Amino acid sequence: MFTQKDREKCDKLFERYYKGKKFSRGLYCERIKQYVSSTHRVLDAGCGRYLEFSKELPNSAQVTGVDLEPTLETHNEQSPYGVRANLERLPFGDNYFDVVISRSVIEHLEQPGAVFREFHRVLKPGGKVILSTPNKYDYVSVAASLTPYRWHRAFVSKAIQVPADDVFPTLYRANTRRALRKHLTAAGLVEKELDAISHYPVYVMFSPVLFRLGVLYERLTALESLRWLRGTLLCVFEKPADSGKLASADARIARDQEASLSSPVR
Repeated sequence: MFTQKDREKCDKLFERYYKGKKFSRGLYCERIKQYVSSTHRVLDAGCGRYLEFSKELPNSAQVTGVDLEPTLETHNEQSPYGVRANLERLPFGDNYFDVVISRSVIEHLEQPGAVFREFHRVLKPGGKVILSTPNKYDYVSVAASLTPYRWHRAFVSKAIQVPADDVFPTLYRANTRRALRKHLTAAGLVEKELDAISHYPVYVMFSPVLFRLGVLYERLTALESLRWLRGTLLCVFEKPADSGKLASADARIARDQEASLSSPVR
């Protein structure tokens, strides 16, 4: 298990079955390129210590990565900037960003609804939220849910060769199409795109036998009737263009009500 020879065999199997195909990372990057322009302000929510996607965005865009990591790899002298903060309480003003992006973060959130409300608040009217997150019903997510965190952490670290500190507990509280749509809509965002997409067997690239079983799973879930079992959820939601007007109207109504309550009775 986890031998270099087996990994090399899996690499060859990947070349045979998946060479040239795009999966969650590539499709996520395509959506970002589609909606992000060089003049935009972009929030990378849950950017990670390396600000991986923040650094891939256009140099002229103003990109800010937010994470709870104690150290972020940026000097904050130019974009991308790094801010340590909780996604439930973003340290930015209303209507500030043009686009919010987030990948492999939603599955870790304790309060996804609160986070999505913050996304809505900091987005400009007409702004977009682009999310990529594992599907709760994918076999990898099911295994993670049933496995004690310390085992899951050790296995993932060895299987995909990442530091154990980069493996976090998973909760999957908004990780079905139905739940994601429910929470984002409740936050005031409007659906533009929400799909479940297939993924190659990245977590079993240490075993040729398991990799072939993963290929079979990917082929089966390519069927429309089994799309709910696909590995990744990818979505684009939008803050309505009239949100600013509605917020202003609500604020005026609130002020009028407060004034009427505080005025003396005649």
